[in-house]
Amino acid sequence: MLDVAVEFQADSAESLMIERHDRGDPGTVEVSDPLPAAKPKRRFFVGALLLLVALGGVYLSWKPHHHALIQPVLDFDHSNAAVLPAEVNAPEDSKWLRLGLMDLIGGDLRAAKIPVESSQAVLDMLSQTDMGSSSKFAAFTLVIRPHVTLDNNLWHVHLDASSPDGRIWQAESSSDNVLKAARSADTRLLAQMGFVAEPGKPTTDDAKEEYLMRIDAATYAGASEVVRELLDKAPSTVREMPEFDYAKAVFHCNQGEFELCKQGLADLLQRLPADKQPVLRGRVLAQQYYVYFREHDYAGGEAALSEAVQLLQKQKNTTYLAFAYAQRGEMELLDGKLDQAQSDFGLARVNYALDGFTVGALDMDAAMARLSMQRGQYAQALPVIQRAYDEYQRMGMRQFLPDLLQDMIVSQRALLRYADELAITERYWPFEQKHWDIPEEITRHLLVFERAHALADNGRTTEASKLLEQVLADIEHDPNGEPGLQGCVETLLAKLALQRGDIQASQAWISKALGGQLLEKDPDKRDYADAWLTNVMVLQRAGKKKELQEGMAAMQAWAAKQPAQDEWITVLLLRAQAAVAWSEGRHDQALEQLKLAMDKADAWGVPELIVDAGQAYARALLAAGKVEEASSVGGKLSTWSQLDWRAAWTQACVYHALGQAPSSEQYRSKALALAGDRELPTDASMFIY
Repeated sequence: MLDVAVEFQADSAESLMIERHDRGDPGTVEVSDPLPAAKPKRRFFVGALLLLVALGGVYLSWKPHHHALIQPVLDFDHSNAAVLPAEVNAPEDSKWLRLGLMDLIGGDLRAAKIPVESSQAVLDMLSQTDMGSSSKFAAFTLVIRPHVTLDNNLWHVHLDASSPDGRIWQAESSSDNVLKAARSADTRLLAQMGFVAEPGKPTTDDAKEEYLMRIDAATYAGASEVVRELLDKAPSTVREMPEFDYAKAVFHCNQGEFELCKQGLADLLQRLPADKQPVLRGRVLAQQYYVYFREHDYAGGEAALSEAVQLLQKQKNTTYLAFAYAQRGEMELLDGKLDQAQSDFGLARVNYALDGFTVGALDMDAAMARLSMQRGQYAQALPVIQRAYDEYQRMGMRQFLPDLLQDMIVSQRALLRYADELAITERYWPFEQKHWDIPEEITRHLLVFERAHALADNGRTTEASKLLEQVLADIEHDPNGEPGLQGCVETLLAKLALQRGDIQASQAWISKALGGQLLEKDPDKRDYADAWLTNVMVLQRAGKKKELQEGMAAMQAWAAKQPAQDEWITVLLLRAQAAVAWSEGRHDQALEQLKLAMDKADAWGVPELIVDAGQAYARALLAAGKVEEASSVGGKLSTWSQLDWRAAWTQACVYHALGQAPSSEQYRSKALALAGDRELPTDASMFIY
């Protein structure tokens, strides 16, 4: 199984980021997209892209100030600035400034054309316990540490800035308004570094802005209950702002309160004509991606996101434009429009790069690598994924590594590099020994699934099955459930039981996977096709001809309903049809179908698909007495006979049919070693499928 997926659930996205950006309307509060739960093996674009979007620009600024550059003292060509959370010496109700000022200062720097790492990225780096405080930010050109103190009703803001070469800058300011003090200190700091800021528009309502910044800070801290309380107790003057309604609607999206999310965004769109607040309207349209995704209305989502792109293009708002491009690309991907998706992912990457967002651009690289994976180009995707992994590792952003680890594992599996696949899982397994603190249950389950799959690929199917059953037990305790993952785990358990010769257990597992329609929650339909094929294989081995015909009819009916043709799914469908035809004595038809499946697998060029289709075809040819043709197919698989037990066993069977006992025994020994605790067929002509 190459593609495993799970229903994306908004309520599993608990660490969402509220964003504010350069835009055409002062004081607008922008809230990021919800992060759906990851899919097993890879979040395939949705999860990765939404994570990217959420990281795309966590910073605050008002209308661009058009700073003029005067002999800058730092070069930001190769690295960004980082603003740390503020040290706050003030009453408890002012603690929101710890993150609020971090965001404000980052926005002002960015308006001065200084690339600033996202606030969430900095917080994530600080959360890592395995890096020294000095080494965390060694790669950044500039690091700013804000300090704020309230003394006799006067706010004092002090900024300490440093560069890796030891240079230090300081700036401070005082005011009865903390936001004004922070802005003044920031302007002075910019001047010291060779930037002069022209006076920007003053904040129109400091009290409103402060309240909205409190919501930002609570969201950064992952305090969803605090955010809910702030929303519930907001003053009437704040509630009148469309920005507040936007924050509230997206909060409902983040909490999985779908109907409130949908209605809130729809109502807000009615209040936001494009000629009045185009940026906020664009943001609302882009946020509606989540609604269209949940309702599987990809065409509607593409239309809404196209409007968002047009609005944000006119406003020249690169950060939000990147957000809209990425979301539209995801919709196009789900709609099977890979070329359009690739174009939009590329445009999103360009805009993130223009904004100086290292993390955003990096994640778009990884997203396009996943698009390559979808096309079967695993060898091309691996170096890109590894580079992204290394960059995140260098920056100490370990919470972004699980997705990339899954991508690397899946790519190695598709290339039949099973030892490398297992070695990648050793980077995080066992979690406790490798000090991986992964709070999201779905992410932990995905990584355990990949570990189990890697064990099975290396011949340790019994050990793998125990781990998979542990995942199922954990899922049962989750009130939200993970239906897509559950269906994929049960499918893999069925395949492993079949390979060990336990037909009864295999039947039980595949019946669970298909009986509850769990895989209907899986956006990746290849997983569903894989389950249908497994069902046919199990019924064939069990000799249940009537159930086999019914299972084949169900698979064909399902395939006919798919909106776009996927040649990968076609290969699996042909193999299932061939199994049924063979069991009914229609051997010539079965061979034609298997040959077509093999040809299509060859066209894809993915070793996993080629070997899986090729071993079935070669064994059928041997059973039909077509030894020469079987030898030709076996020759194609010989490339992987030292890596994969199926390829080695096919070679053993071919040489046995040719009367070459020594060669047959040599490959049989290799197949036994690679198969591990699997049960090799006793009859050389018996199908493995």
